[in-house]
Amino acid sequence: MITLRTFNVFVAVAECGSYTGAGRKIGLTSAAVGQQIKMMENTLEAPLFHKNGHQLVLNHYGEALLKDVQELLVKYEEIIKSGDGRHGQLTGTVHIGALISSLMGSFSDALWSIRKNNPELDVKVFAGQSGDFAHKITSGQLDAAIATEPPEYAYKELIWTPLYAEPMILIIPRKPFFTLADQASNPSIDILNHAPFIHFDQMTWTGILIRQTLKKLAVSVDIQMEMNSIEAIIELVRQGYGVSIVPKLANLNWEQDEKLLFVDLSPTRIYRRIGILERKFHHRSNFTNAIRDHFGQSGPALKERAALR
Repeated sequence: MITLRTFNVFVAVAECGSYTGAGRKIGLTSAAVGQQIKMMENTLEAPLFHKNGHQLVLNHYGEALLKDVQELLVKYEEIIKSGDGRHGQLTGTVHIGALISSLMGSFSDALWSIRKNNPELDVKVFAGQSGDFAHKITSGQLDAAIATEPPEYAYKELIWTPLYAEPMILIIPRKPFFTLADQASNPSIDILNHAPFIHFDQMTWTGILIRQTLKKLAVSVDIQMEMNSIEAIIELVRQGYGVSIVPKLANLNWEQDEKLLFVDLSPTRIYRRIGILERKFHHRSNFTNAIRDHFGQSGPALKERAALR
């Protein structure tokens, strides 16, 4: 007989791609997971997976069934919560990935507000890069992630919902180890043509945006360093080692920074768009909906979701 436990096993295998990974996720042996899947396939009289190398991949029937099963499990959780005296409260544990820079930006305010209003919700945040989160979401290691808008070619099985945008800025040290000419008090983009440039990792989504910004500014830069941490780049510029282009993080007081000058590059109309990356259906949609609510992206705005094709 198929039970809710069987459905949970089925979803875990679909997310993890193996009996071993699913068992590790839900606390069963791989043999027990295999037995549950075999029983489900026998009951339905149809296979649900096929092998692709070492991975178990849903077949067409399994893919169609997964959506219904996930919706059923979400509805079950809602029914249970409706009778536990915590109407509207988020509970349990959420595993979410986040750019380190997003924790210094607008997302940190949203996370603080959600946790304050839901004291029994345990949010475990894992810092990383946008490009690393997608696999962890599809494999079930993460429920969702706060990530940069992905390239058009990425991840057809995930959706990305925009939350907020950060304009690009040119940052310049007030006391550099190189010659600033006469631009110390009134800097311009011309400094990019001769100052040492610290580039964000060009293989990342943010790095691609910075390359596009440089192209639009029609400047040629002398790249002296390349790093995958916006925070480290900002600090190196503060120390006078070069200039850089970075997103304007929301929670930094740029105007009052005693070691930095900045030039607004919003006329380029290139922004780093930050959003939430998640599976189309998952158990923690109430939490991701709360994030969208905080940024005014709930209700009709959900129709504007960027499907990753």
